[in-house]
Amino acid sequence: MKLKRLTMWVVVLLLVFTTACSSSKGQGEAQGETTDKKEAAASEPEKTEEKYKITGATYIFGNPPPSGGRGQQMLNEKFNVDYFVEKIPSENFIEKITAMVAGGNMPDQISFRAANIELFNRWAKQQAFLPLDDYIQEFDYLKEIPDELWLPFTVDGKIYGIPTWSPVESQSFIVRKDWLDKLELSVPTSYEELEQVAIAFTKKDPDGNSKHDTYGLAIGQDINPSYAMGPYWQNDTWYHKNAEGNFIPGMISEGRKELIQFFADLHKEKALTSDFAVVNWADTNNEFYSSKAGIFLIAVRGMSQDYMDALQKIDPSAEFVVLEPFAAPDGSKGFTAGSGYSRFLTLNAKLADSPDKVRKMLEIHGFSRQYYPASTTTSANEDFDWYYGNEGVGYKLDENNIRVPLTEPGSGTEPFLYFIDSTAWVGAEDDAEFPLAYTNEKLREATQQLVDINKSYKLYYPPSVGIISAAETEHGAELNTYLINEQTKMITGNRPISEWDDMVQEYLKRGGSKIIEEYNAVIKGRGYTEHIWK
Repeated sequence: MKLKRLTMWVVVLLLVFTTACSSSKGQGEAQGETTDKKEAAASEPEKTEEKYKITGATYIFGNPPPSGGRGQQMLNEKFNVDYFVEKIPSENFIEKITAMVAGGNMPDQISFRAANIELFNRWAKQQAFLPLDDYIQEFDYLKEIPDELWLPFTVDGKIYGIPTWSPVESQSFIVRKDWLDKLELSVPTSYEELEQVAIAFTKKDPDGNSKHDTYGLAIGQDINPSYAMGPYWQNDTWYHKNAEGNFIPGMISEGRKELIQFFADLHKEKALTSDFAVVNWADTNNEFYSSKAGIFLIAVRGMSQDYMDALQKIDPSAEFVVLEPFAAPDGSKGFTAGSGYSRFLTLNAKLADSPDKVRKMLEIHGFSRQYYPASTTTSANEDFDWYYGNEGVGYKLDENNIRVPLTEPGSGTEPFLYFIDSTAWVGAEDDAEFPLAYTNEKLREATQQLVDINKSYKLYYPPSVGIISAAETEHGAELNTYLINEQTKMITGNRPISEWDDMVQEYLKRGGSKIIEEYNAVIKGRGYTEHIWK
């Protein structure tokens, strides 16, 4: 009995010992395998995000920032890219990008002016651009764009361009109120009164320096700005109808003819920029902001504070008043609503095989469009602080919490200077806070006047927005150049305005009739018959 018990204990002990050894060995092997795996994983190189080289081209008014500036270095570091956008002077933009595309050197992205829509359509039909439909639902900032704003960039059922936000609020024109007061003149409310003011600014020494060194309207090449005080006179509104009841482009309308006559009268009196036909946009601005001309354009956004600062240094007593819309012969009174976009971005079709690079480009583009209301303009907002070059380096905040640049654009200090698109997208529920974009008190006051004027009148919504005309794509640029050239001759007296109908007939014969036909087919299809004001 004792022997049996002893034998049983020996067996139990052997089982325990064997199990323990097996367990210990198993744990050791498992631990060893885990360690081996960890060491193996540690020895593998970490996967890093690919660093893309991203090229681009866009237009600029003024001088571009220097290549390789602090802002560009910050951009490349933040997004892990080699990013460079060529900023081309506006007057050379079309010529240069056309040469790029024709030579097979199109960059990854091009940001166009709204006026380049004919060129965009031509190249989109030639499949030069990347269709963007598959990417729109991937990015919240693209999903925010209203459906109607995709229409101008939709060609053969595909979307090829991304619109940049622009307000629907209209522009107007600003007049030197101190000059009006000096000459005891009222704020003009019609073209007849505006003509009298412009001539007085030219001949009656409104700045009191006893010199004939001032004049009325600042205007430059392409008859820009147009000085349209309502859609009746505006060149791009399709407000008027012809004898057949079809809407026609403003460039050949009776309202445009009246406006060209107005300019011709002023040209005879030397009351507008004498060599306007060859004066670029920067120099046109200089005519007003150097205190030579007394009347010029103002918009709710995009005005140059540097220009206004320079004017006030020349003449600290300068005061300004914004013109309200004039009453048109048909009884209408109000401005035209903006299209809702000012420029647009396209991507190179060759990026079709590089979807991750496209996503990186769209990520960067989306970042540059963030909107920062005044309540968020603080260094505590990391995106805002970085975008504008850091508080104390690129900017400071004034007593109203408004950003004040500390450097000139030529220094290249701020990252925002280097993005292809640095225009914030102001959503439907956002307050654009237009006057707060400036610290110059006079510019803020004038901007607020324009905002208030826009609130006081209904806006006209043209029937032509978003229409793509094949005939216009083919002939539009050439025909527009023809009309500008002939109307410039009429202003300068090199062609009589009595030949207006002959000019219109030539426009129609060269392809204008087809453009009108195609536009009206779409307009009628939309059910648009009468003017829409709201």
